[in-house]
Amino acid sequence: MKKQWKRQLNFGTYAIVWSFVIGVATASYLNFVNWLIELVWHSYLHGDNAFGRWYPFLVCGFGGCLVGWLNRRWGNYPWTIEQVLSKVRLHGELDYHQWWKSLVLGLLVLGLGGSVGPEASTAVLTGSMINWLGDRLRWEKASSSIQPARHLWSGRMDPVQLKQAPRFSALFHSKAERLATVTALTIVGIVGAGIIFKLFPEEGAFGIHHQAIQWAPANLWTWLPAMVVGVAFGCFFVYLENSFAKLINIRLGPIAQGIIFGLTLALASLVSPDVMFSGEFRIVPFSNEALKLSVAFLILLALLKAVLTNLGFVMGWRGGTIFPAIFSSVAVGVACAMLLPGNLRVNAIVVVTASLTRILGKPVLVIVLLFFLVAVELSPVIIVIALLVSGLAKLPAVLNKSK
Repeated sequence: MKKQWKRQLNFGTYAIVWSFVIGVATASYLNFVNWLIELVWHSYLHGDNAFGRWYPFLVCGFGGCLVGWLNRRWGNYPWTIEQVLSKVRLHGELDYHQWWKSLVLGLLVLGLGGSVGPEASTAVLTGSMINWLGDRLRWEKASSSIQPARHLWSGRMDPVQLKQAPRFSALFHSKAERLATVTALTIVGIVGAGIIFKLFPEEGAFGIHHQAIQWAPANLWTWLPAMVVGVAFGCFFVYLENSFAKLINIRLGPIAQGIIFGLTLALASLVSPDVMFSGEFRIVPFSNEALKLSVAFLILLALLKAVLTNLGFVMGWRGGTIFPAIFSSVAVGVACAMLLPGNLRVNAIVVVTASLTRILGKPVLVIVLLFFLVAVELSPVIIVIALLVSGLAKLPAVLNKSK
């Protein structure tokens, strides 16, 4: 009985320690991405670079060659969040043995200024670590060892024993116990990530924002045209994603594609540096700066960002599309709001919410994201528009089902 109690204690301690490590590693990766971008682009963005306007062409051109070469050798990495979830749903697990490919290509594309976000490579790395931890716990239950404590901490997993191991859900006596354990380990991971963000703070867009909103009577009707504009831009973004996906087998070859897109990205950066990068750290300041820009320039910026994000993805410059979608939606939202009467921020957030709901297809995710990006006073507008757009999107299917 005492031996069994010690084994359970060792088992729990191992899970807690590695959950904490996973949280620390995830936060460290995100901080490293920001540090890398700052290292490569600081001098150019602050106007004290010796190469001047040629700098993006040098970085993106030579970097595109390297991205293409690695794509030819390894395949399309990093995986997207959708690919990670699909693999887990289909196979019940994520093959974590190729995690380093997502790490290298993810860092390379982000560091070169690709118009993508870090969420894709982060999902692969975090998902791989979580899957590895689950396999270690399963393997410990299936394998026999004279010294189980040392066996778990330093033993090497036997593939044969791992195949014979019980499913992760079988490690618990009930569904409630499994849910409680996973929740507790998730909290431990979040604490680990929070400590890293606290020790090495990065200026970011996420946070609780407050701002006095002067509601105008005109907003009682401007929400409708603003929502239509948002849905239209969201459809355009999705159309680009689907259309460019057909070019994924283009006969240019990975290296040529990488170079061509790198030079295209550099050329587009002459319009504005904001067409590069994910836009994560520029969303909040840009929403204020955009008021000084013309409507035509804002629309051009949004179109360029949408095109570069989706075109780059199929040409080997892969990554997350959530933050680029938010940034381009903000540009369109401000442009539309400047043409409508009423409170500008209310009109803009209607466009942004409608656009993101159409692009992501997940109203709850949109609500959570925007809650930490814009003033909380606008939360009622965000919730209503997100649910309304999502409901209208499902309406044709509901009507067809009822016939």
